Amino acid sequence: RAFRLNAMQKLRHRRRLQAVDNVVETLVNSGVKTAALEDARRMPKEGALSILEKYWIASKRYKYGIKPVSWVPHWTKVAHPRKWVASATHEPVKK
Repeated sequence: RAFRLNAMQKLRHRRRLQAVDNVVETLVNSGVKTAALEDARRMPKEGALSILEKYWIASKRYKYGIKPVSWVPHWTKVAHPRKWVASATHEPVKK
């Protein structure tokens, strides 16, 4: 199996990420309020992600602790973690 994504796979992957961003933005603009939507709103957009964050996934079992996103089963259908933006819910409580 290929270690790197080819240009078309990368293009389709970017378009999927952009489609998710558009859905989240549409729901936020419609006035829907849920905790899951708030978490999704805080995630960085596709354009803000680095190449490493877009095309690689953290994994303990592989060299350097990362593997290509295409090695994840059903990688076009499942959500992949994006880097979280720091917020009050993700920071430790200061005493």
